[in-house]
Amino acid sequence: MDKLLKRALVARTLVISFCAGSHAIAEAPISVALIDIDSGLTSPQGSYRWMDVADQLYDVDASTDGYSYKDDYDYTQAAVQVDFFTGAETLHGTLTATHLKPNFVYQFKLVGEPGTESNELIGFTGRWWQQEWTGTDWNSGWNLNNKGDGSWPNPNDLTYCQRRDEPDPYGTSPTGKRYKYTAYLVFDYFITDEAGDATLSFDADNSYHVLWKLSQRQPGANDGPIRQVTFSGGQPDPVNAYDTIYPETTEGVFGEWERLPADGVRLPAGHYDCHFLLTEESFHGGGLAGGWAAAMGAPVSFDIVLPTGWTFADFDGDGDFDHDDYDPFPDCLCGPGSTPKPACPVTSQACRNVFDADGDGDVDLHDFARSLASYVAQPARGG
Repeated sequence: MDKLLKRALVARTLVISFCAGSHAIAEAPISVALIDIDSGLTSPQGSYRWMDVADQLYDVDASTDGYSYKDDYDYTQAAVQVDFFTGAETLHGTLTATHLKPNFVYQFKLVGEPGTESNELIGFTGRWWQQEWTGTDWNSGWNLNNKGDGSWPNPNDLTYCQRRDEPDPYGTSPTGKRYKYTAYLVFDYFITDEAGDATLSFDADNSYHVLWKLSQRQPGANDGPIRQVTFSGGQPDPVNAYDTIYPETTEGVFGEWERLPADGVRLPAGHYDCHFLLTEESFHGGGLAGGWAAAMGAPVSFDIVLPTGWTFADFDGDGDFDHDDYDPFPDCLCGPGSTPKPACPVTSQACRNVFDADGDGDVDLHDFARSLASYVAQPARGG
């Protein structure tokens, strides 16, 4: 089998099956308060939306009475708390929000820091935002937008691997690289009530491309669950968001898949230093319909741990350690005290998750000796 394809197939197993961190860490609760970030994070910054989920305008004109919701509201008025767990097998918890925009849809996502190991782990689970050095600054950037058929690595991952280390042709980039990548993962979404309140129980086991309304398109078999609401915009209106009372309407939203399988794409093993982020869903609108503005966020650190019953050195996830698992070992081998540097798209963390028997952060001959004890001989290939 082609070596790169082999790496891709076995690494895909790590992203989807070994989706739970390195060595044992006790599960512990964490609470994080999100704050107004004034659209300050990449991926993308965007413009704010001043319509509800049914595309009904809020009060945006102060010319008649001196007041408009658009002029009055900002995210410093909202309170969002995320209660979740570190040291768990999956990222799971509860988001509790008050005084967000009413009858409104938000994406809930993780965003990485360019150039970090966490960023790469998030990107191979979610999406890539690419910026190019112009000679004097990074441009605003764009999404890598070819998700392929759901298999891993997808075409976006391969583009990332090809360009990740490309040198800056101008010689002035602060990183020495031509491209900068910010990874992000949309793992859930919700609709607020008429007061802008919401509670979301989440388990990050999906990767979404974007959100759609049922009035725009119908979900496919692999898309996310429909979240539906029936309301009359402006009645009731406890936050004074509307200047019109709209008739009762029902609207539903769902997440378009970015990676497959549905309900089976989780963060891979490792430690994460990244951000929680709420992004306004604009439904491909413009103007007052917005442009995927970043609303609230906070830095966060957590660990995902290996699932109960995993088999040491089982790189392809079939329950044993045999010659198929040995194929990637030389690429992970780095020697004592060194960090594995396998060829992309296999990650250093993937190597350590599977082959670092003593948990010292490297993959060396001590780890190899441990693996021999569980090696299962197979018939010779081709014979």
